[in-house]
Amino acid sequence: MKNIIKDIEKGEIKRAYLIYGEEKYLVRNIKDKLIKAIVNDGDNMNFSKFSGKDCNEKQIIDLAETLPFLAQYRVILMEDTGWFKSANEDMANYIAEIPEDTVLVFIENEVDKRNRLYKQVKSSGYVCECGRMNKSDLSKWILVRLKKENKNIARDNMDYLLDKLGDDMDNITSELDKLLSYTLNKDVITREDIDKVCISEISGKIFEMVDAIGNKKQKKALDLYYDLIAVREAPMKILYMLTRQFNIMLQVKEMLNNREAAAVIAKNMGMQNFVVNKAIGQCRNFTLPVIKDAVNYCLELEEAVKLGNMNDKMAVELIIVKYSA
Repeated sequence: MKNIIKDIEKGEIKRAYLIYGEEKYLVRNIKDKLIKAIVNDGDNMNFSKFSGKDCNEKQIIDLAETLPFLAQYRVILMEDTGWFKSANEDMANYIAEIPEDTVLVFIENEVDKRNRLYKQVKSSGYVCECGRMNKSDLSKWILVRLKKENKNIARDNMDYLLDKLGDDMDNITSELDKLLSYTLNKDVITREDIDKVCISEISGKIFEMVDAIGNKKQKKALDLYYDLIAVREAPMKILYMLTRQFNIMLQVKEMLNNREAAAVIAKNMGMQNFVVNKAIGQCRNFTLPVIKDAVNYCLELEEAVKLGNMNDKMAVELIIVKYSA
């Protein structure tokens, strides 16, 4: 990940990029840095964006063959194509033929590393996986932000803050903004400040919600959802976290069916043991087909919300009601 940032800063641009991973903050940050480096402000003639079902490979290839107008590059950004999980031979064949003045940027939630398009981009361009940061790296990242604001925090309080907020960088950013506003006239952030301002990790509430759904406790699941809404958590963020939890369960369930041990599952997924053990407990209340259906349903509703065809608050309610009935 550090390599792609260095390349961007040095102006060493590839013809194809794939940026994906669980840490959406990093995906978004790297995407923005890349686009800013190769697209002039306000240049709508040489920059095109496609998303989801709007991504048509033949249309995109035709556009990629068009020379940029008074610019160094023609840039095409494609988000959530799904091509890195299912076959797309036309695009896979085209990757090695991309003109030198065209840059294709793919942003995906998930990929299959056995996929031919993935291999082609890795061979001819650059693949950047944005996984969750460990506690040590998150501490360093937070300290950089605190230093800019002339704030200090004791090591044990940093550990306490991360235990409370979890490892989602968007969530940490949001809570850190509130914490800095609250401690505007203070030099040192204390545990008392953290307790007064920061909301417990949203993923903990999401886990409880999925647990309630699996136990068919619909009222409890909805109450947990409305609690999050009451403290101004965005429905789209909750929807993303629900999708993430169901996806974790899907991977865990598939490996459990292959008789993998919990420690092996945790290692394969790059997750802490306690997270996997929680997911194993939840998997007992869902069959594999139901979990697969839940993941797909969440993604469908997420796309419907993005396209303006669905209210975000209602989308989460539909998921809870459907799988807790």
